[in-house]
Amino acid sequence: MITIVKSIGQLIIEQITHLGMAIRLAIYDTRANNAHKYLGNLWEILDPLFQVLTYAVIFGGGFRAAAPVENIPYFVWMSVGFSAWYLVNQGFSDTIRSIQTQIFMVRNVRFPVSILPTIRVLQVFPAVLSITVVAAISMILKNQFHPSLYWLQIFYYLPAALVMLFFLGIFSATINILIPDYDLAIRQVLRLLFFVSGILFQPEKGNVFNTFIFYISRINPFYYIVNGWRETFLVNSWFWDSPLQMAMFWLEIALFAVIGTHLYLKFKDQLIDYI
Repeated sequence: MITIVKSIGQLIIEQITHLGMAIRLAIYDTRANNAHKYLGNLWEILDPLFQVLTYAVIFGGGFRAAAPVENIPYFVWMSVGFSAWYLVNQGFSDTIRSIQTQIFMVRNVRFPVSILPTIRVLQVFPAVLSITVVAAISMILKNQFHPSLYWLQIFYYLPAALVMLFFLGIFSATINILIPDYDLAIRQVLRLLFFVSGILFQPEKGNVFNTFIFYISRINPFYYIVNGWRETFLVNSWFWDSPLQMAMFWLEIALFAVIGTHLYLKFKDQLIDYI
């Protein structure tokens, strides 16, 4: 166990040491992917904006619908949560094939394979920032923009989301090479998680099905980040007010960190052969 803990610490240090390179490679890869498009990198911003507007109209009944939280317009409530959801969902789904599709870069430039998932996560940030700007504008227009000390919690929830994405990414990127069907299977799970992560509605107890969804959401690490985002900017609640959910979240991350690090280190030197 001590060896695993040291290895986890080494992986974290690698991300910090090579952060500058990861940012440069993320920018380069994004430009390369959008080079053939007329609007280029603008699609990185437009695509998520169209998504959030579509969900607001279809599921929220328009911009005047009420949110599950009293006195908060639905679009404000939904867009704030969607910015967090887009980060964790898109960041996670992009890391699944990160090693498989980018490992050729290691041959040309010497850097640790472990930063490949980090590159994918960094590529999501422009879209997240654009959704955040839209959410902020909606908060201002609806008189919900009230900066407070609670907003400082973003320095807890954002690092928590990044740590989660990194270890889930290392775990999934390694598993996906060993089990090719993993990518397709996990994407079906992500589609289901969208509806049980509190993005479009707040899970509540009720009949057997609703109660089941409620408890599933409470053990869903994505829900913890999305709900924390809303508690930071809308509800004004401290993260330590929910100690059980916080403990469960970090326990799950620790589990993925141990398993993911073990698998990555075990197969690191054979990944190219598997691909």
